[in-house]
Amino acid sequence: MITPNKVVPLSASVLGHLTHVLKAGPDPTRLADLFQQVGDQFESIDQFLLALDVLFLLDRLTVDFGTEKVVYAA
Repeated sequence: MITPNKVVPLSASVLGHLTHVLKAGPDPTRLADLFQQVGDQFESIDQFLLALDVLFLLDRLTVDFGTEKVVYAA
């Protein structure tokens, strides 16, 4: 679930999962290594990728596809 509501608590929504990705920073990390670190916090890789999308839209991180690294915003 993307957003919390009456049925879905914040901790089960993608907004609640954003902190897992942010806590893995601030050093640039390979995308596969990041998933290895925090993947057990997500139900599926789809949730992980959705969390990355939301953080990208919020300008909290970018993905350098040349080096395959996640770079956190300062």
